[in-house]
Amino acid sequence: MFRNKLNRDDKLLLAFDARVLSEELSKEVGFGKIVYGENYATLKVKTPALAGDVRKLTDKIGTLLASPSPPDLVLNRHCAECEFQNRCRQKAIEKDDLSLLNGMVEKERTDFNSQGMFNVTQLSHTFRSRRRPQGLRDKRERYHHSFKALAIREKKIHIVGGPEMKIEGTPVYIDVEGLPDRDYLIGVRIKAGDSVVQHSLWADSPSDEGNIWREFLSKLIEVENPVLIHYGSFETVFLKRMRQRYGAPPNGSLVANALESPII
Repeated sequence: MFRNKLNRDDKLLLAFDARVLSEELSKEVGFGKIVYGENYATLKVKTPALAGDVRKLTDKIGTLLASPSPPDLVLNRHCAECEFQNRCRQKAIEKDDLSLLNGMVEKERTDFNSQGMFNVTQLSHTFRSRRRPQGLRDKRERYHHSFKALAIREKKIHIVGGPEMKIEGTPVYIDVEGLPDRDYLIGVRIKAGDSVVQHSLWADSPSDEGNIWREFLSKLIEVENPVLIHYGSFETVFLKRMRQRYGAPPNGSLVANALESPII
């Protein structure tokens, strides 16, 4: 296992292997070990504690395999790991399936089905643009699956409201790349007059992680009234985690304010 952190799925896979081995040997396999991460750490797992969950999952798989018809096609976040991803997506497009709307959970699909909506086109016709009350205009508009369905049907990009970015300072754009449990690269772009300065801060090993964080802070200190700008939640988690691990500038300083109030 190449990852530095394990999850429940990893333990269930081990418990499944233990069950198969137990049946072959006609002898209970009481525990297994997972070797993972860059330092080859070892985790001992008591497989009998997971036997019930494994049995439920294998029974469910057996029912699906025994069925004369294939299960309903539903695109999900695991599709990227499957060799049939392209084929399933093409079928979903042909069916105009609701699972094309990523972010929609099973309960929401079931609710839409109960209302007679089984595809994206049907759902798209339910969206109605409404004028927002004066008291809610400064608040974020709630997410509408029907609005996204409309965008897919019309093959257009729709924007709710008028996007505004109030930047009172020097824009500093950041992009962090890495694995869920470790960061490798901080990309920084700083606007300096009519030009842009770019930095790429690499961490070749876990020990370098603190070094690139301190180097990143030193770049921010050189900027006049920095304002951090990034896209997505990955950078939000990164900024919080690095401050907890390696510290942050004094409270109230310009750099500390930039770290605490980035623009997403």
